[in-house]
This record gives sequence, C-alpha cells and structure tokens, in this order.
Amino acid sequence: MKKIIFGTLLLVALSIAAFADGSKADKKLLSDLTMTLKNSTQVLHSSIADYTKATFSFNGKTTSVYYNQVDGELIGFSIRITEGELPKAALETMKKKYSNWTVVDAIIFIDGNANVKYYAQVKKDKKNLALQLSANGHVNIYQQMFTE
Repeated sequence: MKKIIFGTLLLVALSIAAFADGSKADKKLLSDLTMTLKNSTQVLHSSIADYTKATFSFNGKTTSVYYNQVDGELIGFSIRITEGELPKAALETMKKKYSNWTVVDAIIFIDGNANVKYYAQVKKDKKNLALQLSANGHVNIYQQMFTE
C-alpha cells in the first residue's frame, strides 16, 4: 500500500512541468541516468494511462524513468534514496517541523530539464504526508495521503 501511495504522489510530481534549466551537475546526472538506462540489461517496463515507466539500477539504487504515454517525451527520473541522503538543511527543518513523524520513503526526482526535487513520505499514527524538500532547507506539504 505504501508503494501505491508514494507512486501516486510521484505521478502528481511527474505531471508538474519545470521550465528552468538545471545546473551543470544536474545536467550531468541526467546524462548519466540516460546513459545507464541505455546500457542496462535488466530493465522492467510497465505502463498506465498517463505514463510509461522503466525501472533499473543506477549506482545500486532502484531508479525509474517516466515517459509521457502520448508522445513518448521524457518526464523524468526518480531515484529511491535514504533519509540520510536528503539535503542536510531540509532534513534539519523536517526534523524540527515533524519531530514525532517517521520517514518511510524518500526520492530524488530529476525532470527532463535536469531540475532536481526531493520528496519524502512521513508517517505518524494513521497520518501520512508527502513532503517536498529543497536543498536550501524549505519543507512543504506536497500532499496528504490516506491509509486504510
């Protein structure tokens, strides 16, 4: 269920188009991800109404690439990361604002323009929140998620 919830969150994140170009380091990461995908021999493909997804391994991490189902355009890549790999400033802010919450999932998302965004799913009792985090320490509620 957690994967379905976070997957839904990711779909929403994928639908938001970024208009600014990413930094040189982010463009390099996008290039590296694209090259790794092309050279991967173990890629799992799946499709739903809105996008096509391919999952592979990048530097030992589960990574997915998403393409628009209609025109095949690259939407972006998501990489599962650990809590400790989130930006330090954002992690500190998150720990203050959500001190009694548990991080249950985290991803870095790189869109087709090489813009990087971080997301974390936090849980407290039966409450689940998807948070969007920035490298400079901003933490915003991206979406409230419900559990059964």
